[in-house]
Amino acid sequence: MFVECVDAILSGLHNTLHILSDLDDDIYLKRTTDKHDVNRDGIVNILDLVAVANALGKDNPDLKGDGIVNILDLVLVANAF
Repeated sequence: MFVECVDAILSGLHNTLHILSDLDDDIYLKRTTDKHDVNRDGIVNILDLVAVANALGKDNPDLKGDGIVNILDLVLVANAF
């Protein structure tokens, strides 16, 4: 796969290319200590969304701090993906 370097584009050097290995089927996850990592597995992902969705109407995990788990908490986790 050929990818033109963003720095090269910004600096006007349009002839700089970088070759990346085939990334098919590779999944890269970032580790985090973010509060949006509800299940504390180090990754904000679909499992955190499911945990918040299952807790709707309860008091924990209230990420927004308004006393109840609601759609706003779900949006916070979705945005942290």
